[in-house]
Amino acid sequence: MPHPVTTQKTTKYGDWDVPVLVRPWVAPARLPYRKTYRLKAGQSWSNAPTTELQWEHYVVLPDGQPAPVGVLISRELVAAGAAAAAFTELWAGTCVLSGPDLVCVPDDSPLRELLAQIRAANRGRLGGLPDVLATFPDGRVAMREAKNVAAKDRLGPKQHSFARIAQGLLGAKLDLAVVEWGVALDQTPNQAMQRTPTRCSLHTFHD
Repeated sequence: MPHPVTTQKTTKYGDWDVPVLVRPWVAPARLPYRKTYRLKAGQSWSNAPTTELQWEHYVVLPDGQPAPVGVLISRELVAAGAAAAAFTELWAGTCVLSGPDLVCVPDDSPLRELLAQIRAANRGRLGGLPDVLATFPDGRVAMREAKNVAAKDRLGPKQHSFARIAQGLLGAKLDLAVVEWGVALDQTPNQAMQRTPTRCSLHTFHD
């Protein structure tokens, strides 16, 4: 896995200025969307059906397999000491969580307890949910929103609204950041860092 690129960039996310973490992860051409929202606990993302009605920017894993960028983000968080980490998929009010191994997490995961708390604080909604969630043994909660540098997208009202709920609920326990990624195959990481920051959600669908 390429080493992280360190920058001093920040962006407004909810009511906070948060770090923008630049990662030199390669983004191949868009691929047919894999229906993550159909996964049940114990099932692998790799076995989910695909559709050409939706297309997605995936990251290239070290073994050459395309996968959601949340996989690499969640692996980073686990390497940093997270007790649990997963990338998210929200569809029709139901949230699917898949771990760093691409397997859908069980229903008794502490991450699902976290979602239940946030949903209760947000009038039963999860719209604007970040792409990756993680919990740490010391009580910290990490949330990461992924942005692909090639996509014409930015943090929107739902993301800011969700961030404000999380900030109010978790306070100093919340570690919130944006991950900027998506080095094109003909770009160097330094060239990618000079691009105008944009946002791309990991998901195709949100409520």
